Amino acid sequence: MLDRCDPATNGRGNSGGGSIMSRRTSLRLVALTTVAVSQFAVIAAAAAQQADEAAQATGADRDSLEIVVTAQKRVERLQDVPIAVSAVSGDQLETLNINDPRDLRYVAPSLNFSNSANVRGEGFSIRGVGTAVFADTVEQSVGTVIDGVPLARAGQAVADLVDIERVEVLRGPQGMLFGKNASAGVISITTKAPQFDNSFEGRISYGTYDEIKANAIANVALADNAAIRVAYSQTKRDGIVRNIFRNEMVNDRDSKSVRAKLRWEPTSNLSINLIGDWGDSDQLCCAWTARTAPVTTQFGQLNAAAGITPGPRNLEMAADQPFFQEAKTWGASAQIDFDADWATFTSITAYRHWDEFDGNDPDILPINYLRVNNGFNLLDQYSQELRMTSPSGGKFEWVGGAFLSWSKNQNRSEQTGALALLPAPLELGSVFTSVVKNESAAIFGQLSYSPIERLKLILGARYTAEKVEMDAVAGPAPGALAGIPGRFVGLVHGQQSNTNLSGRATIQYNFTRDVMLYATAARGYKGPGIDTLGIVRATPDIVQPEIPTSYELGLRSALFNRTTIFNVTAFATDFKDYQASSFDTTVTPSRFLVTNAGKLRTRGIEAELQTRPLAGLALGASVAYIKSKFADFKNISCYSGQTVLPLGTPRTSPRQCILISPAQAVTFADGNRLPNSPRLTYNLNAGYEHHIGDFRIDTALNWFYRSKVSFDAAGNPATVQGGYGVLNGNIGFGPDNDSWRLSFFARNILDRHFVNVVFVQPVINSPGVTVQIPSPDARRLLGVALDVKFGGNR
Repeated sequence: MLDRCDPATNGRGNSGGGSIMSRRTSLRLVALTTVAVSQFAVIAAAAAQQADEAAQATGADRDSLEIVVTAQKRVERLQDVPIAVSAVSGDQLETLNINDPRDLRYVAPSLNFSNSANVRGEGFSIRGVGTAVFADTVEQSVGTVIDGVPLARAGQAVADLVDIERVEVLRGPQGMLFGKNASAGVISITTKAPQFDNSFEGRISYGTYDEIKANAIANVALADNAAIRVAYSQTKRDGIVRNIFRNEMVNDRDSKSVRAKLRWEPTSNLSINLIGDWGDSDQLCCAWTARTAPVTTQFGQLNAAAGITPGPRNLEMAADQPFFQEAKTWGASAQIDFDADWATFTSITAYRHWDEFDGNDPDILPINYLRVNNGFNLLDQYSQELRMTSPSGGKFEWVGGAFLSWSKNQNRSEQTGALALLPAPLELGSVFTSVVKNESAAIFGQLSYSPIERLKLILGARYTAEKVEMDAVAGPAPGALAGIPGRFVGLVHGQQSNTNLSGRATIQYNFTRDVMLYATAARGYKGPGIDTLGIVRATPDIVQPEIPTSYELGLRSALFNRTTIFNVTAFATDFKDYQASSFDTTVTPSRFLVTNAGKLRTRGIEAELQTRPLAGLALGASVAYIKSKFADFKNISCYSGQTVLPLGTPRTSPRQCILISPAQAVTFADGNRLPNSPRLTYNLNAGYEHHIGDFRIDTALNWFYRSKVSFDAAGNPATVQGGYGVLNGNIGFGPDNDSWRLSFFARNILDRHFVNVVFVQPVINSPGVTVQIPSPDARRLLGVALDVKFGGNR
């Protein structure tokens, strides 16, 4: 089934990536990092001890950079958490003019986002690992949690970020405490809670290309112990790709959302929070354009006839069918917290609904090759979490609970067209309609014990039982003469049940309150799935569970009276049965298949520095150096144009493309870099505040860089994008009481060019032909914003 262009499992290889020398290099890297981190911990401990004594003597304020997180299901200082976490506040997101979750990669270098032709196939990745496959039974390796509620599909999280308290990006296997799956990490979004006062705040911004963002937040105290908070957001932006045939601009943005939160504290130890939200997105999205199209190919000739010049900066296409994407989401949750002194009891009950419909024209030309290519999703999701958490600070600290979830996803996809470049009297088409149910139940717990002062031993585990089931009907499309050749016709049923025990063990040692070293070994889990993309029989292929094994060494330090924070983490993770997709070019039209890559491997170092050397001046830097590759991923389709060796040729290199039947040639991805996984990513930022009387001027600069990436698992060199850097900045002015602030912002000041993804053309494919999804961030944008605030405690 072809309904999208999926970049997520197409990566370019490094020859010899699985060699002994490569493994030795990785081991040396981890060993050297371990020694360096340990030595620095001793030095930092001595410096912190001296700083602590000086602070006590002078009474200096040493808490200026402290950040609070809930990465272990309890409120803690970030520097006390033995987990690799990047945390950013809602205020920081506003300063950077970020209200799209996909832009969080600009503030968390280990986080990335893989775009697709629709939100059903998009997904986040952490440390190079993520799931961006179209199959409706396969969940994400990077989980998304909003106010304690895990989302079943990544597309549910692509909504405006408004009234945010903080965003935490937890790296490494995190499914033990956060909902389900999350084998590569978690994005945890916490919205602001109602306050027991009356206030209003609003923000409106306007940027070039008619980008308009607006939000309004009202907080009303209903009583001394009750309050309601309502937040509304709307974003509009012109399209960046011109469809010259239909005379319209596509790849725009048009979304709006509203959220209401009710907080009631009937007693001093009981808190009840009710949340309801609604979001709507209606866009002409997400089109791709011709990047390389030799004039010797039919695709190149048809583009030339339409007046289109292919190239990396091409923002034109000539599709006769529309591109559209409509998504509506809503839900409600209730969180009850009861403090019984010896433990806090928490219950989170939630319901989520997601309604999505999209369509595109895969040939992106005024011909009837595929006239209809659309998909529809109707998702209902229920979840219940019960948790007990001990008080903090004792010799023993523990958290335990149970989690239940159930989801039902109704899907329909259709492809109809002539499937020929010449005029044809026949239309062929296929429809696939399915109902996918997923049930999950788990019990989990974590215990930490301090046998001596400064030393903490942590052990946690999660037992999960899951079942995924699909019933489907595949047949010819309405009005089509027959189904598409090679597509199955009939009833389809598949199901898979699985149980798993995952967990984490950590040793944490605090040299001082401000210097901590930890080491962690973890085993993660992501449940089974069913391949809904390559149905060729009544019993579909089962996608086995994804199992990561991770080792991590980290240092957390606060120096110079806590005016400087320096954190560094080294990690090594191996994934068994990684759930991936591959592109099958042996059928017409080509299609994606979901399967298990035998193994993948990711190694790297992450570091973060924040400092306030002078009053009003804040500097920061974060970097991620990650080597991720397929360690075992065999028999995938060769890329178009790759030299094909005869049937029976002995394989002497994973890179070879060899016929295994008269009609099918395969290659190995072993050693190839993971898709859309840069080796180096870093972020530099600087901010300065200056006071003039009762007014304040603030400025900020942010530089984001990522090295080159590849988007093809088979190693297609045409899908490589070079490294690039993006410079953003803003300057604001307003009174110290924050009643208003006028700011001017600029994104991509240097006007650097890049695209979201490069891939082979899904239809009318020929050697040398590639296409791309342009990025709206790849052009300079200038704008102005006004913030206002009334009431409350400012």
